[in-house]
Amino acid sequence: MHEQLTRLIAPHTGRIDHVEPTSGHSAATTAVVTGEGGRVFVKAVPDRSGGLLDEVERESLINPHLDGLSPELLWQARGDGWFVLGFEVIDARPTDYTPGSADLPRVVEAMDRIVGLPLPDVARPWVETRWDRALTGDEVEAVRGDHLTHADLHPHNIVIDRADRLWVIDWAWPTRASAVVTSSCLAVQLVSAKQDPADVEKLLAASQVWERIDREALLLFARAQVRMHRHYTKLRPEEEWLEAMLDAAKAWYRHLKG
Repeated sequence: MHEQLTRLIAPHTGRIDHVEPTSGHSAATTAVVTGEGGRVFVKAVPDRSGGLLDEVERESLINPHLDGLSPELLWQARGDGWFVLGFEVIDARPTDYTPGSADLPRVVEAMDRIVGLPLPDVARPWVETRWDRALTGDEVEAVRGDHLTHADLHPHNIVIDRADRLWVIDWAWPTRASAVVTSSCLAVQLVSAKQDPADVEKLLAASQVWERIDREALLLFARAQVRMHRHYTKLRPEEEWLEAMLDAAKAWYRHLKG
């Protein structure tokens, strides 16, 4: 860990005995730090205006409103050119999205809990706009709404600990949007795990959310997902997982279109 980071977090951790870097898609510096006060999961980004700092600041703001669905934010620190969050450590495994997995009802539970969270005042300005470029003017309203969202629900972000407790992690960019966003993003993730789109719809139909979702809005958003994933594959053609997500988005859209 960078020497400046060590100095910055030491008042919160006490003497640092061990640092275990963690990996993932995030560009933040992440590690499990063991110190005098125990273990803490540290997420750090340079304290410079822009996307990374915005994401981590937003994560710090939403954490107190997640009703125990995400690990607790214990402290935050700013200085020496860094902004750092310290979370409780959970020992958990990724969920299994493949056909027949016993985890699938828990995945649906996670979706229900996310969409069912009360929208806190801090999130009201966070209108979902990421898919606007893939929608026409009138269609944009399909993603507008007053539900808290998590649009990156891959298996490593819905996890289950040894006590069988469900967690949803990595709240880097929560937004205010229609329930269509969280549910359809999860659907594409499930299809990318080799689930048949018809089986995915049956699975999601068992949720508390599904019956309240407007079918036309779902179809519009599914089409926008195809457009966005196609855009990402053109930007980063060397990343095969993006191509797989595009294929899943197409399959999900075809199913909904009928």
